[in-house]
Amino acid sequence: MTFLVTGESLVDLIGAPGSWTFTAVPGGSPLNVAVALAALGRPVRFAGETGDDLFGGLLRDHLTRHGIGTGDLAPAASTGLAFARVGADGSASYDFRFEWRLSAPVALDGVTCLHTGSLATLVAPGGDHVRALMRAAKAAGVTVSYDPNIRPSLAGDRSAAVALVEECVRLSRLVKVSAEDLDWLYPGEPGLDVARRWAGLGPELVVVTRGGDGATAVLRDWLSGDGVPSEGVPGEGVPGDEVITCPAPAVEVVDTVGAGDTFTAAYLDALHDDALHGKPLPDGALTPARVAEALRRGCAAAAIVCTRAGAVPPTRAEVNSFSLGTGLSRAEEGHT
Repeated sequence: MTFLVTGESLVDLIGAPGSWTFTAVPGGSPLNVAVALAALGRPVRFAGETGDDLFGGLLRDHLTRHGIGTGDLAPAASTGLAFARVGADGSASYDFRFEWRLSAPVALDGVTCLHTGSLATLVAPGGDHVRALMRAAKAAGVTVSYDPNIRPSLAGDRSAAVALVEECVRLSRLVKVSAEDLDWLYPGEPGLDVARRWAGLGPELVVVTRGGDGATAVLRDWLSGDGVPSEGVPGEGVPGDEVITCPAPAVEVVDTVGAGDTFTAAYLDALHDDALHGKPLPDGALTPARVAEALRRGCAAAAIVCTRAGAVPPTRAEVNSFSLGTGLSRAEEGHT
C-alpha cells in the first residue's frame, strides 16, 4: 500500500493566544495528512511545491525527518506561508501568502490511494493539474480521497468554488469534509442532506467531521444482510445509505491546528487495513463495521493532536492505546 498525497506545503506561522508572537512550523493540509500517515507507519509520497528559501528548507527537513522523500517536490518562486492566530477556545483563523502551479507531472506508478484537497484543488493554475491527476487516478483504478478544507479568504467566488468542489467530489471514492466547510459552501443546508447528495454524485463514502461533536459518515448503497437497502424501499430500486456516527472524546484542547488532517490520515489508515495486502480497496470492502472503526480511529487521532501545540500527529501505538470512552451508533435520519 502506497499513499500519494498531492497538494500544498506551507509554513504555518502560529500566533500565541492573545499576542502577535508567531512560531514557524510546517503545515498545509495535504502535507499534514502525508506526515500523519507516515507517523502511522504507512509508506507515503508527497507531491507539492517548495521554494529554494529558508522556509523551504524547513519543509524539506520536516518531510525527510518523517521518512517521506522529497523527489516529488517541484520548485516554487517562494514557499507558501499561512499565518494562524489561535483564539481563546483553541480554534485558529488564517491569513495566506500562497501561489500554486504544480506544472510538473506526478507519477501514479505503484500508488493505491491518492489523497488531495484544500487549496491545491481550487487555486489556479495548479488546481487544474490536480484535478487532472484525480481523473487519471480514477481511470487507473486508484482509490481517490478528497477533503475540500475550504479557506474562504482564498476560495474566491462561492458559486465557482462550489462547482469546483463538486467536480472533485465526483472524481472521488472517499470524501471527508468538515461541517464548517459545508456551512460555507451551502449556507443553511443541513450537513447530512449535503453528504447524502454528494454520495449520489459518485463517492462511496462521505464523512462529515463536526469538531467536538465527532463525525458522521454516509455509506452509499449499503445493503443489509437480507439484501434490502438499509433505508430504501423494497421493490422500488431505491438505494440505501447507511449513516454511522462516532462521538468525539473530551480532551483539554491546546489548539485545533491539524486536527482535521490527522483525522483524515487515521481514517484512511483504518480503511486500508493490512487485510488488503497492499491492494486498492475492492468493491464491497467498505462495510459499516470497517467505516465505524475508521471513524473511531479518526476521532481518537484528532483528539490526541488537539492536546498538542501545532499539527504533531500521533503514532499508531498512541492511537491504539487511546481510550475513546464512548460508543458508536448507526444514526437514523434526523438524529445526527
